[in-house]
Amino acid sequence: MTTTGEAFEESVQALSRAGVDDPRLDARLIAAFALNRAPEHIFGFPEVELEADEIRLLRTLVARRVAREPLALITGEKEFWSLRFVVTSATLIPRPDSETLIEAVIRTFPDKAAPVKILDLGTGSGCLLLSLLHEYENARGIGTDISEQALIVARTNAKRLELEGRVEFVYANWNDGACNFADFHIILCNPPYIPEGDRDSLQHEVRQYEPHGALFAGPQGLSEYSTIVPLLPDLLKEGGWVFFEVGAGQAETVAEMLRGAGMYSISISPDLAGIGRCVSAKL
Repeated sequence: MTTTGEAFEESVQALSRAGVDDPRLDARLIAAFALNRAPEHIFGFPEVELEADEIRLLRTLVARRVAREPLALITGEKEFWSLRFVVTSATLIPRPDSETLIEAVIRTFPDKAAPVKILDLGTGSGCLLLSLLHEYENARGIGTDISEQALIVARTNAKRLELEGRVEFVYANWNDGACNFADFHIILCNPPYIPEGDRDSLQHEVRQYEPHGALFAGPQGLSEYSTIVPLLPDLLKEGGWVFFEVGAGQAETVAEMLRGAGMYSISISPDLAGIGRCVSAKL
């Protein structure tokens, strides 16, 4: 019989050989998922013997990670803003950098009882919009996407978080115009912003497994901002705010686009690495 501890060490060695960044952490999380046990159980009870089907499942999941499939797609969920979100290959995997947008909104709208109306353009898993609805108990929101599969994921997350009564997820393409929406207090948008030329420099996990339509945006990574910014006056209430996620080195350029559209009170918020990650502006 193979024990939990032996299976764990076997997993660590396989992930180490594959060059996974933190093989012990990933091995522990995969084992916890495969064995349906708490992560601390893996370290706390290494002597527990595993059944043959448990070992087969664990090795299958480790092999997926060895192939550099993201851990979030293996387990089917990812934590964001201390909430658990379902993710699939149809959506970007939520990242801590994107929490910069949530923090910026909360600084701008400190009254969490306010009945704000929120639009999330390119909602993906719905993590941005649903995190804000979790914070603002009287808020309502609409999330849009051009991927029907992503919209299914977002609706699933709304139901899991018991927020489906205050949110609607709909198909809409900002390249078709103003999306037939108006009068929002807050617009969130994490559009594609990676330059096409950076494709080969991305981690294998990103390049191979995440949806390219949500990643790449022209030679400079700025084409989607150029499309969305002119739409903002029709989408926002007077005095409403937009919060864009941007890539490294793009913040000042996006800020200039917003100034050119007549917006003001423009602010750039850094992520934990000090990179300008959120550009916000007021109509």
